Amino acid sequence: MEIAEILKLRQNANGLNKLMNMHVITLDKDGGATVEVELTDELLNPLGMAHGGTIFTLCDIAAGSAAASQGTVAVTLDSTINYYRPGRAGHRLTAVAYERKRGRKTSVFMVEVHDDEGKHIADATFTMFYTGQTLDDMKH
Repeated sequence: MEIAEILKLRQNANGLNKLMNMHVITLDKDGGATVEVELTDELLNPLGMAHGGTIFTLCDIAAGSAAASQGTVAVTLDSTINYYRPGRAGHRLTAVAYERKRGRKTSVFMVEVHDDEGKHIADATFTMFYTGQTLDDMKH
């Protein structure tokens, strides 16, 4: 499957991506992805900041998209996240994921999150498990 087709699949994904209005902006065939979200009221915690789950989900979608960029199906096996600053209502968050280490069955992805003012919001590490299926297999 070509990278443009994989990008289109990720951009048109339903489920949580669509519900939370998270958009895959770029994919790169070397295991990279960029995902963005506008921080609307629905994605905030009671204190008016980006909910930690919103930021984590943004990172998970970025890591999953990066893993999918090579046409393979992967699921999250393990993850850690460090929050540095709050995401503020009305701002856009961007998560950039890149592959740190690829193995036969698993890969490790690093994810950095910044806001639209360039402030570093969070970092995450995701270990993704490859199921053995390809994205072509999932279309049938």
